[in-house]
Amino acid sequence: MQDLNICILGCGGYAYEVMNELRNTKGIKFSFASRDISKAESFQRKFDGTHAFGTYEEAMENPEIEAVYIFSPHNLHQNHAQLAISNSKHVLVEKPIARNLREGKEMIASANNANVNLMVAENYRFLPTVVKAAEIIRSDDESGIGSLRTIKITSENYREPEGWRRDLETSGGGVFIDAGIHLVNLMTSLAGFPEKISAAIPIAVFHESEGEDALNLFATYSKGVSATIFFSRSTNIQKAVQEIVIDGSTGRIQFSPFANKLTITKGNLKRTVRLKNSTRGTQEMISSFRNLVLHEEPNKMPGEMGLNDLSIVMSAYESARDRSQVTPKKFI
Repeated sequence: MQDLNICILGCGGYAYEVMNELRNTKGIKFSFASRDISKAESFQRKFDGTHAFGTYEEAMENPEIEAVYIFSPHNLHQNHAQLAISNSKHVLVEKPIARNLREGKEMIASANNANVNLMVAENYRFLPTVVKAAEIIRSDDESGIGSLRTIKITSENYREPEGWRRDLETSGGGVFIDAGIHLVNLMTSLAGFPEKISAAIPIAVFHESEGEDALNLFATYSKGVSATIFFSRSTNIQKAVQEIVIDGSTGRIQFSPFANKLTITKGNLKRTVRLKNSTRGTQEMISSFRNLVLHEEPNKMPGEMGLNDLSIVMSAYESARDRSQVTPKKFI
């Protein structure tokens, strides 16, 4: 199997979490770059990396590196993507693609002009539960749930933002652009791109953060379909709650995104659909990126799809600010 040489840009806490999930992925060789060389070297030792770099520029000048996976703060996504693109490296960038639509569009244009691939690292796109739920929704036989009516997405926990995630200029928003965007992608995977967005931001709990710590979103589609997202990092509960409920004209699907099963209810009949395993979608995501670069397979999470998600987030912010209904812009 041919290996893809990927350099991780940014060796922080989330990169560490993801690398623990990717450490045994076949067909990938990882290197690590950080402004703090000791962090890069620590990652190299921990995850059996090929190289450790003390500057991003040094990493990009290394001919062995074929692609990058960007974990830096949101305000650096464009700069680091541009650095990689200018050195003919393919780009996998953590969600959100950027702080705003302008930055994201410029990143896509640069990648296209340089003939390199740009993919957004949205692991929810690859969750086995989400893939299976979408399959059931599309089914027009007895295994389906009839015509789609509503999707209710709930994600609550108690986790105060730290570091740069508290800063509005750095992050581009609060918890919704940082983590709630996962649920936006989940919604579009199941129902497509919405026609209208309405949103409200609850009273803040974590006053050290400049952005919101919770957001409620209501999306409407044609033919009477609607979706709701309740996302909160400030609900004072001990155990996190994450649940998806999908109602069709003949049945209901319920699941937790990272579980290995879905429950389908039709009247007093209940059926469990079990999956082979429970994953967070990261290995499937990185393998998809590898196949995109090495084998020219389709880009399952292109930059334009990342812009779609960001457009919905920005529309939610606008709606909450102006107390209005907003039409999000679709890019793909």
